[in-house]
Amino acid sequence: MPENCGNCGATITTGSAFKLANLRRDELWVRFANFINSADYSDLCGQCGDLPISEAHNRIDELIADRVSFVREHITDFPMFTISWLPANVEIRYKTMITANVTVGTGLFNEFSQGFSDFLGCVNTQSGMSAKVNQGEANARSILVSKALAVGANCVVGVDIDYGVTNNNSATINMQGTAAHVKNMSSLLHEAELERAQAIHDAYARIDQLRQWRAGDIPA
Repeated sequence: MPENCGNCGATITTGSAFKLANLRRDELWVRFANFINSADYSDLCGQCGDLPISEAHNRIDELIADRVSFVREHITDFPMFTISWLPANVEIRYKTMITANVTVGTGLFNEFSQGFSDFLGCVNTQSGMSAKVNQGEANARSILVSKALAVGANCVVGVDIDYGVTNNNSATINMQGTAAHVKNMSSLLHEAELERAQAIHDAYARIDQLRQWRAGDIPA
């Protein structure tokens, strides 16, 4: 007596020369589809399982993209300090040194007129040299924040930025600092800045959680 899918009733079969296979979906993916889609499937097979599992993946990808976008838009809310020594009342634990090295475009000095305007104070931050360097700084900062969050830090101290030029006239931005965790961050930041910094941490934690779920590591 052949087995049937508990959801759609289709015959479960490994297939043959004249019939396509229809295998039962792994219990893990049934749980995944149920958890993400708030569904209650008792079983899924090759015929009925593709859509709900695909919908679950798409939903999680949308949620991840939303949180990633939030972090990118609010990256400057992550606390970064150029000072190395903080007040004595600050409870700080240092994690590790982190670095970011970014190369910005080619032929940077072909835009001499733009650069000359920059030096005169007529800076156009939307194009030319200034725009490239500003974008490079933003990218470097994003890299530092990602590395800091990955090691459980809630700030970066002793931040230093160096600029250089490569042989092909590309600009380089080198940013480095020490990832650290400050227990009493309220002693350094005003309430509004503290709330914005916490929002970055919450978003990053949510991204990590969603990625675990997408990999199949979902609550029992």
